[in-house]
Amino acid sequence: MALVRVYYGKTGSEVKFMKKYKKIITLLTAGSMVAALGACGGSGNAEGSSSSGDSKKGGKTELKMIFWDSNQEPGLKAMADGFMEKNPDIAVTVETVPWDEYWTKLQAAAQGGDLPDIVVMHPDEVENYASGGILMDLTDILEGDVANRSNFPDYVVQDFSIDDKLYGIPKDIGTVALFYNKDLFDAANMEYPTSDWTWADLTAAAEKLTNKDAGIYGLNADNNGQNFYWNLIWQNNGDIWNEETGVCTFDSPETVEAMEYAVSFVEKGYSPTPADFANLTADEYFESGKTAMTFAGSWMLTEYQNVEELNFGVAELPTGKEKAAICSGMAFSVSANTKHPEEAKKLAEYLGSEEAQTIQAESGVAIPAYKGTQQPWIDKFTDFDAAPFVKVEDYGHTSPGLTASTTEATAILDEYMPQIFSLELPVEEGMKTITEKINATLQ
Repeated sequence: MALVRVYYGKTGSEVKFMKKYKKIITLLTAGSMVAALGACGGSGNAEGSSSSGDSKKGGKTELKMIFWDSNQEPGLKAMADGFMEKNPDIAVTVETVPWDEYWTKLQAAAQGGDLPDIVVMHPDEVENYASGGILMDLTDILEGDVANRSNFPDYVVQDFSIDDKLYGIPKDIGTVALFYNKDLFDAANMEYPTSDWTWADLTAAAEKLTNKDAGIYGLNADNNGQNFYWNLIWQNNGDIWNEETGVCTFDSPETVEAMEYAVSFVEKGYSPTPADFANLTADEYFESGKTAMTFAGSWMLTEYQNVEELNFGVAELPTGKEKAAICSGMAFSVSANTKHPEEAKKLAEYLGSEEAQTIQAESGVAIPAYKGTQQPWIDKFTDFDAAPFVKVEDYGHTSPGLTASTTEATAILDEYMPQIFSLELPVEEGMKTITEKINATLQ
């Protein structure tokens, strides 16, 4: 998908402009997948005939919904239960598949004409499936009364908009904040992070919290764009993609400076190295008390809470030249070839309703996308203030689209970013090389 940024509050024309480049890069880097999906997806007509096989059983219409996060399964099942109470003639099952297998499974299902009726869709993948005729146009739902587009942040709606058609009912928003280990802060006699922390505060805290003799690091500075360095780039007024020229800008002075700051934690010994992260993930370092601070998403709250010995708090990310953090959303998409298009659309509409999104909020596993339903999600957490995640809506950036489907760009990053974080390749040289190679794929 594209190296593209969409701010909360962008105008329609600006979004369309960015979508233009999104489509160009999709065709260049994921063309084989689109072709494969297109070959089996037909025209995208909702009256398809192959999805989910024979899905009538016991007099009820059976629908299947699939997602990648097992932490959210209870919440999704509660939403499905709410729908079935209102529609006793429809049975809904929820299946979760690990992220590493999810997209492979969906692609195989699409090629075999057996895509589940409801698919939780990622903004960086929707172009592939919609362009292949695999997803149903849901514009009429988002222009209706129950799940009207005005009830959701515009950036989430636009992330699932292609050629003025909407292919997803907003499900949730995911944001990144600073998690910190309260016990380690207390042991160091330090005050907890606050919303007015700066980069200088983060560095000073990481230095003080690092205890090499005890094997404790101040911060996880890992090679992770979504959780870590994208946020720093945006905070430094840098970017990954130039919307006007349509080229990659990893080599801009602001972006290089932000990456030098990111890598400085490794250079100074305040963070585990890439070799260390090969043995323990950033999450495992934080969960085991071996790292005092980590940038992580709202989707990690449930997992962290389940670690009994982990006493943590949450704060907004420190501010660079400006406040910035990733803020993207997922959506419920409907298979264009479902055997039960009316029932599937009815379920999708309900999942985007205030009632269903409130159920999701009360489950505590995801920030609902429906405006005004976030407070129950915040209230679910009593040991810390979860509001910093919701505040990101005011200054958030959506994903630039560097996912597994961007085959060429991902391969380039996978080759050079580890060298940068391992201190084997100078930041400026590495970022210049990455930029040149990614832009060469656009020729």
